[in-house]
Amino acid sequence: MKRFLLMILLGSSLNMFAQDPEDGLRLSWFAPNGTARSNALGGAMGSLGGDLSSNHINPAGLGFYKSGELLLTPKFSLQSNNLNYLDKQSSSNAHKFNFGTIGAVFADGKRKNNWTSSAFSITYTQIADYNNRISFSGKNNFSSYSEKYIEELVNDNADTLSALNNYIFGSSLAFRTYLVDTMADAKGNVKGYQSLVPISTGVNQTYNSETSGGYNELAFGWGGNMDDKLYLGASFVMPMINFNRTTTYSETDITNNAKNYFGGFTVNENFSSKGWGIGAKLGIIYKPESYLRVGFSLQTPQLISFRDQISADMTTNTESYAGLQSVSSSELNEGYPGLREYTISTPTKINFSGSYFFAQPGKPTQPLGFISADLEIVNYAGTRFYSNTYDQATTDYYNNVNTIIKAAYKNNINIKIGSELKLNNNWMARAGVAYYGSPYKDDNIKASLFNLSGGIGYRTNKHFIDFTIVSTSSKDAIFPYRLNDKPNTYAALNGNRLMFNIGYGIRF
Repeated sequence: MKRFLLMILLGSSLNMFAQDPEDGLRLSWFAPNGTARSNALGGAMGSLGGDLSSNHINPAGLGFYKSGELLLTPKFSLQSNNLNYLDKQSSSNAHKFNFGTIGAVFADGKRKNNWTSSAFSITYTQIADYNNRISFSGKNNFSSYSEKYIEELVNDNADTLSALNNYIFGSSLAFRTYLVDTMADAKGNVKGYQSLVPISTGVNQTYNSETSGGYNELAFGWGGNMDDKLYLGASFVMPMINFNRTTTYSETDITNNAKNYFGGFTVNENFSSKGWGIGAKLGIIYKPESYLRVGFSLQTPQLISFRDQISADMTTNTESYAGLQSVSSSELNEGYPGLREYTISTPTKINFSGSYFFAQPGKPTQPLGFISADLEIVNYAGTRFYSNTYDQATTDYYNNVNTIIKAAYKNNINIKIGSELKLNNNWMARAGVAYYGSPYKDDNIKASLFNLSGGIGYRTNKHFIDFTIVSTSSKDAIFPYRLNDKPNTYAALNGNRLMFNIGYGIRF
């Protein structure tokens, strides 16, 4: 059994629904998508330039453009997952068609003052794809999902009236269906809450989740070129997030004992989160020699305002105690879903990069190809939640979430390497690798992302087309629930995403 001890400091002053640390990690820990060429090179584009991915990686690369370009890059993804939960293996898969990068660059190749050329670009890119399915199950005699409801009620010193009405997306559902019930002393006075789940004899736990949506970025960038040596650039970005999740979780009695008042329960949750924000990326590329380029870029924290909606329902089989009981959040909230608005500040990202161009033997002026490498530093622990309201309870809540993030996550380094080789005047072959380290402080959680990519490109004076395949292997931890006073059980995830990417461009 794998467990991760995370002291959840969240109080229950906000009874709508809780924010998880993973909500912030979803915006920073992923292998970014880009153009088909960038994807084939493992994303190692920080010092290369001349590609529309520069708008999202290092806008100084726009300074290499001396003519205009229009680009479209559709993609198709296949996702497969293998999970180990409580020593039981499970698998799931998903697939999705999406547009990758769409955009254009407008260049001015005429020299003006100290600028040899300059370019302006508009691009729209899905940098993260949230389409996925997660499914796992296992037998647990250590903890239960129902315990998080008890913790919520106990931490709030909730009376029975509050338990019935104040936690309409969680504990109130459990209390109304008798999954959680009161405990009484010898005089019949309520002294606390207890779960009907027979944890000591064990339960079968099942978790199913389907997610959709993506992290999209609209970027307006400018890049300039001074004497074909120094390239400067900046982009203004507008992140647009659409995330949807449908989750079904259940526990059933292993013993099939019809007299222990517990046959099982199922909780369904529908969650959607939409956000948009602002941010900036700044970059510089220097070319000391014709065969060497070095680059640096900085992505500032992006401020993204979110609006979330949630609805939930629960059914509990209490057998002879109260039979089958069902209730939904819409019954307790006048038919409306729950709403929450807040702002997230994403981590700072710093990128150091270098590229080396090699020529054909005996023909130093005719480049044969290059090798490029990026080293990216990400401050995962720097994610911050902020309240969009001014009441102290909400502010304290998000301060606690931020404390958890600082305790759970760390800074880490991502490494990307790519190479391109000219096969003749028109055809090029590409390959790349990328490694994204674990964002978790706890070394017991084995988390990483590894990209292996390759592709070919065809170029003429007016048109180009790129074909790319990317295989992303991922390791992560999926927590079905979190508790304050026990180590938290999670499913170890090993996933693989296979992406097919085509890019078609026109120069003008």
